[in-house]
Amino acid sequence: MAAELSAGLPPEDLRQLFFRIGQRLAQAMPIPPCNTLGDLQDAFNAHWNGIDWGFAVLNEDADGLAITHACSPIAVAFGPETTNWSVGFFEGVYQGWFDAQHMPSSLRVQALQPDVQAGPRIDLRLSRVDA
Repeated sequence: MAAELSAGLPPEDLRQLFFRIGQRLAQAMPIPPCNTLGDLQDAFNAHWNGIDWGFAVLNEDADGLAITHACSPIAVAFGPETTNWSVGFFEGVYQGWFDAQHMPSSLRVQALQPDVQAGPRIDLRLSRVDA
């Protein structure tokens, strides 16, 4: 499936498609209002555990929030050569969930450059973007 998708659309279009799919999942699996980062991580992981799609670890730092999604079935199924566009799915899911928590619109979820040694792990960051 990944080969056919890659042959049919440019990577940026695929990333946007997967972002929209991720947003739809976030809407279908809403997160209740959370008061702490721990509560948010627990809510994310309750959903991921329910569909057996890995787990998330959230770490706050001075410039934003690091999101590590481990055991990604997309990374396993599609392979590392599709990471540049398949990460759009996780950008969309997490952006949808953070938007539902009423985060400022200047905060965006973006995938980081993949570490080739990371395996089925997606590293993302929630941080301020310039308009």
